[in-house]
Amino acid sequence: MSTLLTILSVLFGLGNLVLFIIVLIKLFKEEGTGKGILGLICSLYTFVWGWMKHKELEITNIMIAWTGCIVVQVLLSVITNAIVASQLR
Repeated sequence: MSTLLTILSVLFGLGNLVLFIIVLIKLFKEEGTGKGILGLICSLYTFVWGWMKHKELEITNIMIAWTGCIVVQVLLSVITNAIVASQLR
């Protein structure tokens, strides 16, 4: 069971990465190299910037998907860790 949850968590992590890159490309195009590098170093900046500009850039669906991937990945990681911890007792 924990193996399946781990695989799902990795898949959602890949989704996070792909969506991050999409928004990062938009950030580079809109704000230039300086803020693009900041977004590359600090993905939280890219995430917040994406939500601030989602209507203007028409990336609302991308931001909803990215937020969903983050939430699901965190939940899967917590559940997986709880299962593994209970098996160690």
